[in-house]
Amino acid sequence: MKAFVTASFDARSLARLGKHMDVHVEDWRVTKNIFFDGKQFAQRLGEEGCDVILCEIDLVHADVLDAVDVKLIGCCRGEPVNIDLALATAKGIPVFHTPARNADAVADLTLCFMLTLARHVYDAVSFVKNGENRFGGAGDFLKMYEAMTGVELYGRTVGLVGFGAIGQRVARRVLAFGAKAVAYDPYAKPEVFEKLGVQRGELDDVLRAADFLTLHVPDVEQTKNMIGARELALLKDGVYFINTARAAAVEEEPLYEAVRGGRIKAAAMDVFWNEPVQPDNRFVLLPNVIATPHIGGATTDVVVHQGDMICESIETYLRGERPPYLANPDVLPKLGL
Repeated sequence: MKAFVTASFDARSLARLGKHMDVHVEDWRVTKNIFFDGKQFAQRLGEEGCDVILCEIDLVHADVLDAVDVKLIGCCRGEPVNIDLALATAKGIPVFHTPARNADAVADLTLCFMLTLARHVYDAVSFVKNGENRFGGAGDFLKMYEAMTGVELYGRTVGLVGFGAIGQRVARRVLAFGAKAVAYDPYAKPEVFEKLGVQRGELDDVLRAADFLTLHVPDVEQTKNMIGARELALLKDGVYFINTARAAAVEEEPLYEAVRGGRIKAAAMDVFWNEPVQPDNRFVLLPNVIATPHIGGATTDVVVHQGDMICESIETYLRGERPPYLANPDVLPKLGL
C-alpha cells in the first residue's frame, strides 16, 4: 500500500505510518491546495500509485472511488462529511475518522471566552494598549476600576447546550473553578452526567438556570435554530453567551437584539452565519461582543491527536482487528471483521 497524505500529520505520526506503507505527502497547509475536483484528485493518486487516502477536506466521491482502487481512507475530521460513506462501504473500503480530535482545543477556547467576558480582559488590555491608562486623579481611576470590575466563575451556573466530547470537557474545566454545571443533551447517557457531577436538565431548564450559556451541538437538522426568540426570552437578564459550535443553532435576529439590547450582557462568538466573518459584521461592531474567526480547533496539538488516531486505526485494522475510529461499521462484514 501507498498513502497519499493531504492532511496535516506530525513527523512522529508520519514515521509511524511509514512502518506500514510508503507515504507521499502533499499537506494542504503547505501546498495551499484542496482537491475539490475529484477527477484531478484521482489523476494525482494514479500518478503517485497511491491506494490509501489520508485527507482532511478533499472531496472523495464517486469520481475518485470509481477511478482508483482505494484500500482504505482516513479522514481527519470529527465527521467525514467530505467522503461518500455509502459508496465506500459498498466497495468494502473502511473509512477512519477522528472524533473529538479538537475537543480539548475548543473546550480551552470556551473557557478562555468565559474568563475574558467575566473579567473584561479584552477591554482591559485595549485600555492599556491604547494609552488610556492616564489618570488625573482618584475619580478617573475609580471610573476605570468600576468599568473593569467583573464576576467570578466560582458559584456561577454554566449552562451547556450539548454534552458530547466538547461539552463534557468544558464541564470539567468550569467545575474546577468552583462553578456549577447544568447540561441539556437528549442523546447523552445519564451515567455521563452522574460521573462528572453535572445536573441534567431539559433545554428550558438549562436556559433559565445559566449565568453563562455555552453551545456545543453539531450542525445537523435537529439543532438548526434550536435557540430562537422563545428560548432567548427564558435567559436571565445579564447572562453571558458563548458559541464555539455552529451559528446555525441560533436564530440570528433575536440573538442580535438580545445582545444589542443588553439582555445578554456580553457574547463571545467563534462561529458566524457567513464566514469568514467580516469587520463590518453587525455582531462584530457591538461593543459587548468578542469575535474570533473560527479558530476553536486551531492548535498544534490537534495535528498530533489526529495523527495518533488515524495511525491507531490503521495499525489495528492491519492486525485484523476492529479499528477504534471506524466511520462506516457496516463495512466490517465485507472485511471479515
